Amino acid sequence: MLTFEHDGVEVIEEYLSLAACDAMLSDVRAYAASHELPLIVREGRGRALRYRVIDGDAIHASLPSVTRLYDGVLRLVQQRDPRLEPVAGHRASVNVNVTPPGGEYRWHYDQYAATAIVFLNAVHGGETEMYPSFRIRLARWTGSWLQRALDWLLGLFVLVARLVVVAPVPGRVILMRGDRCLHSVRRVVSGERISVVMSFDVPGARSRTTEALDLYLYTATPSPAFDPNYR
Repeated sequence: MLTFEHDGVEVIEEYLSLAACDAMLSDVRAYAASHELPLIVREGRGRALRYRVIDGDAIHASLPSVTRLYDGVLRLVQQRDPRLEPVAGHRASVNVNVTPPGGEYRWHYDQYAATAIVFLNAVHGGETEMYPSFRIRLARWTGSWLQRALDWLLGLFVLVARLVVVAPVPGRVILMRGDRCLHSVRRVVSGERISVVMSFDVPGARSRTTEALDLYLYTATPSPAFDPNYR
């Protein structure tokens, strides 16, 4: 069994009840019915980035049930690592990802020390794929092109690494060391995959949020093909 402390990835079943998932889904769908969710499309080699998103600013303003979920999951991750705290700024702290049929999410590392994904429904496809503790992280140079080059080199060895595949199931939670766990979302075959993605970091972590990254992740504005996580 994988654990957050030892493996950098942990899967928790039935964190939310079906009733709680259905209630939150109703909130999300009501919001989506009255707001145009941006469709983010970033083509690239292999798996692309193709999904709709409700960012943390909108969530804190309009979806209190999701902000309460964030507070509860914060207590959960702090049981594993007491250092972890909410990230600075609402926008990246909690997102709702709405991935339509044909949507997917490219292979990537996260900016922050810990990521939690809470699934609200089940669909055909849309599995999260992960290589736990795969990255050699260069501390002060995490966002540099040197890190990008090292990440690319390590990517040549994924065939011999341990792949973990987790299907979207209502109420299931994935906790991961997002800045060290290489992860992605397989293409959704049918249905609309809805998940809540939350970020946490260690005290004093330098904010790496940039205007380019916000445009890349949260708007339909044309953006460079490369990942703005790297400077």
